[in-house]
Amino acid sequence: MSDKLPSHVYGVIIDIEGETLILPNSAVLDVFGHDVISHRSDGPSWLLGQMRLQIDDVPVISLEGMLGQPIPAIERKTRVVVLKAPSHNASVALLARSYPLIVTLNEIALQPAPLEADNEAMNKLMLTAVQVANRRALVPDLDALVALSSRFVEA
Repeated sequence: MSDKLPSHVYGVIIDIEGETLILPNSAVLDVFGHDVISHRSDGPSWLLGQMRLQIDDVPVISLEGMLGQPIPAIERKTRVVVLKAPSHNASVALLARSYPLIVTLNEIALQPAPLEADNEAMNKLMLTAVQVANRRALVPDLDALVALSSRFVEA
């Protein structure tokens, strides 16, 4: 067995309103149209509802809302991206502006980028930011998103 690290990894770029997210390809469980959402009016404004995934109810969130930004309108191209948290046996779904884009990443393609130091919500919900080509991409803390949103989903 070789201890050599791979020269590249596969990632997923997810566009949300005003930001770009980047995650390992393995974090994305599935992608659906927005019609899978069972909307809710209780709970925080960023909790849009839930969806059924096999035998589980998965919270559907607006990451923009969690970051203190306006919650975007759902449009025809809007997708629900189901993400798996690495340390939880749970998932969270978020709204994306379109289908996620699979990208090949290497050490040259990813450069560190700063988070907004004065945005408390961003610092709690994002692990880091990176520069991918000509745009900044945020790396969300999936464990934090699942922990925060799963409190509002009925068992």
